Parts: sequence; structure tokens; C-alpha cells
Amino acid sequence: MKKVDLRVQKTNTALQLAFRKLTRTTSYHSITVKKLTDMAGINRKTFYLHYDSIDDFSNTIVDEISEKLINIITGKPLKETLSKPGYIFDSVFDFFEQSRDFYTFMMTSDEYGFLSKKVESKVTEGFAKGLQEEFILSDLDAYTCASFLTRNTLMMFRLYNSGKVSIDKREFRDRLIRLNTSGLSSFIAVPRKLNK
Repeated sequence: MKKVDLRVQKTNTALQLAFRKLTRTTSYHSITVKKLTDMAGINRKTFYLHYDSIDDFSNTIVDEISEKLINIITGKPLKETLSKPGYIFDSVFDFFEQSRDFYTFMMTSDEYGFLSKKVESKVTEGFAKGLQEEFILSDLDAYTCASFLTRNTLMMFRLYNSGKVSIDKREFRDRLIRLNTSGLSSFIAVPRKLNK
């Protein structure tokens, strides 16, 4: 097991919190290492020990979010989780609620949308790999399923969080489950347990 350096963890946490604060008031291209490190209360040299640039740093945020979402989706056998309508939705919804302001902003902002697209791409790849490990699917079918489900889920979250549609969480959940279940059923047969 890899030992975690608490100083590095503290630095990363401070940088991520500072980045989240800066995104509220600063365009991505205006965030400098100096602005980020000043807000985080760390030395610029410390930043450069770990990262080459703001882009390099933002990629670690993308990687962290993607890994967490992939673990939510594929942490348990997919045959089990996909047979329970709403299980993945509830887990992903809880994840987004933990840092709602930042994730909502990242997913709905034109300025930071490129980070959301990177997350979507990484989650799709991880989900496709998980589907192939459990179901007999070609590369194309696994990627198509994963892309469809990931894109639908994120699109529905964007609509829900942006207020463009007036639905409550229950309606949102129901629509997403129906959409994803119908799309998935054309590629794989998953026994369903009705535990909504």
C-alpha cells in the first residue's frame, strides 16, 4: 500500500479549495499560479514541486473527479448495480451534492465546460472497460453504451442544476432511469429488480 505524504495531501487540498474559490470570480485563463498559491497560502515553489502549470493542476482535479465517478459506477459488479434501477443515479447524485456549487458551476459554465468534457471522456472510458469485463460486448458497443449513459446522465444533471427544466429530484431520477434503461437494454440484457 502506497504511503500518503500528509504534507502533499494538505498542499493539494489547499490548492483545490483555492481553485474552487477562484472559479467563482475568475476566468480559467486568468488564473495564475501566483493567484492560486496566494489564495491557498502556499509557496509558488511548492506548487512547482508538484505541477508544471495551471493546466497540469486542473488535470489532477479532472482525474480525481473521474476516478471517484468511475468507482461509484464500477465499484460493485455492474450486473448487480445495473439491475437496480436508480442505484447508480443515487450514488452519483450524492457525489454531486457533496460539492454542489463547484460541480454545478463546472458542468454548466461555458468557461469551465472543457473540464466537464474531460471528466465525461474519462468516465466513459472507465465505464466501457467495466461493461466489457462483465458483459460480452465489442469495443464499439461497450463504448457506445458507456458514452450514451454517461452523456445522458451528465446532460440531465446539467438541465436539473441549471433550472432549465422544472422537475423535482424524484421526477429527474425517474426520467434518467427510464432513458438509460431503455438505451442499455438494446445492448445488454440485465435482470431488473424493482427497488425504486
